[in-house]
Amino acid sequence: MAERPWDARRQARARRILKRAWERPSDGFVDFFLPLRAGEELSVAGCVDIRVVRGQVQVWGACLQPSRAFQRIVAPPWGALPRLFGEASGKEECAADDEDIDVREFLAQHSWPIVMCARLVTRPSSCNIGEGDSQDTDLREELRSAFLLGEERPRLCAHQSWPSLSQNFLALRGSATAADSAWQPQVLLVVGAKNVGKSTCCRYFVNTLLSAVGEVFFLETDLGQPELTPPGLISLHRICAPLLNFSPAAQPDERNKCLVSLFVGGTTPAVHPILYARSVRAAVDAYVEVCQKHPGPSPPPPLVVNSHGWLTGLGLELVHAVLRAVRPQLVIRIGGTVVALEEDSAADDSGFTLKRKRSLLARCGPLTQGLLEASARAEEEAPSVLVDVESIAKSSSSTVRPRSVREPLAGELRWLRFAAYFRGDMDPCKPPMGFPLRSFFEPLPRTRLPLRRLRFGLVHGPLPPGEIEATFTGTIVALCSLRSISAAGVAHPCVSEDDREIGHHPEGTCPVVELGEDVVARCVALAFVHAFDTTCNELVVYVAGPPAALESVDCVLRGDIQWEPHSVRGQQVVVEHATSLGASPMQPFCSSWVLEGLAVGARAPTTRTNLKRRRLEGRPKGAA
Repeated sequence: MAERPWDARRQARARRILKRAWERPSDGFVDFFLPLRAGEELSVAGCVDIRVVRGQVQVWGACLQPSRAFQRIVAPPWGALPRLFGEASGKEECAADDEDIDVREFLAQHSWPIVMCARLVTRPSSCNIGEGDSQDTDLREELRSAFLLGEERPRLCAHQSWPSLSQNFLALRGSATAADSAWQPQVLLVVGAKNVGKSTCCRYFVNTLLSAVGEVFFLETDLGQPELTPPGLISLHRICAPLLNFSPAAQPDERNKCLVSLFVGGTTPAVHPILYARSVRAAVDAYVEVCQKHPGPSPPPPLVVNSHGWLTGLGLELVHAVLRAVRPQLVIRIGGTVVALEEDSAADDSGFTLKRKRSLLARCGPLTQGLLEASARAEEEAPSVLVDVESIAKSSSSTVRPRSVREPLAGELRWLRFAAYFRGDMDPCKPPMGFPLRSFFEPLPRTRLPLRRLRFGLVHGPLPPGEIEATFTGTIVALCSLRSISAAGVAHPCVSEDDREIGHHPEGTCPVVELGEDVVARCVALAFVHAFDTTCNELVVYVAGPPAALESVDCVLRGDIQWEPHSVRGQQVVVEHATSLGASPMQPFCSSWVLEGLAVGARAPTTRTNLKRRRLEGRPKGAA
């Protein structure tokens, strides 16, 4: 099972499994049929399509049954590798009419309990198949590079308590439907500090619950490193397919739908804490509304919630706000305990009372009350079960990675998520690398939005009307539809349909909007602003999606998110091979906020180097 570490014995078995592989050309691809015994394992790297022909295969909590449909697995070279575990308790095999004749003959000649079909996605479809021994050798080498990795590569390893936790959580499901008065949402919340494996844990529980009930909801509240959306969004997803894409650049499965996406304006909830808590509550209300419309006598699907890793001061209070909003039945805390805010002053050994350390939250009473009001719900609080689990992130990556593979930093992963959002054709297994602006947006069409229907605003503060064009040109923004939350938790549009049709402000003007106390920004799409066309009175943007989905957009919001295609952390820049000035990676824009103030130049100012620190002032460590 995935709870046991990878060792030399499993590595030797993987070599024997690949020797049994049967190669079969299929529609321009090459399929490999891999027979397995019960209990045998394979680790996978790169981008591979998998389907089960006989038996069943478990992949990080997901149970793959015999089917003709392929399931894509994406494992980048800098992360831990997922493991395929064979089990013989599934269906014996697919229906005879569903498989081709040669496949049925292969199954009849071999009595292996598990047969898995693998298709290498990275191989080009235009290759010629069966032209000589060298071709077969190349195919075998590609197969070994995908399934036979060295023992030094880290493998995903689940905690030994996770299977029993998922079974006990399913036991609480009961038989009550959403129409019953005794029904309560079934919610599982995962909390913990940074880099302890919260997202990986959420994937495991989502896949495990999906195999049991067939449908799961997933709420993402981590703004910096979300799983299924770009950074800066709180999103609610309906999961109908396993989450097996472990790369931030991998495209989500089409069977998984995003129901609600709320723009918060930054990669940290500190940008607007009240809006963050209010958006989490709005997403939970949307989940409850969907559950109330759930048909049939079965209970509604459960909800898995992922949280951020900021667990000190204001960050810990924001975690408490998420806890009050979602009201989970089970809370899994990874990586040790956290000191509560309500802890009284303690006394040391000498008998003196120690003064409690003051935090940002202790100095701002209105913020505390605002968080309580934003995250409070009308229903009565339900009891929760807290389970402390040690982190398995370091145990999964305890082995040494090859020197040629460097794990991307948090800022680079965020850049990669934005880049993959706009460009779905990016290789999800390649490290982040900057693109010239001209070539990056060249495949995307330019979408024009009428200015008479739009309002502009900043999430974190007021916006002067005369600086709208300078503020938004060349930046990433959220095309939103503002919603007002009533006392009952129901969201209503802030702009009526009549105002949207006739235009609620005259041409030639760009009104400014400020987010009120009961407003959430429902994000329709993220866009990169190309220009303001004052002649046609239109806003020109690059959007990764159909223009028909932008009919409900009535507001353009910008937060504290800075993203540029040509630069990853301001260093990795690629320049096109040309002699003209148009080949500059900065074209057609220089940078964000160029016209903000005098002598700012083309570089966005940073406050990290302005802090008075010893290392920045050149003083030695022991100097006073």
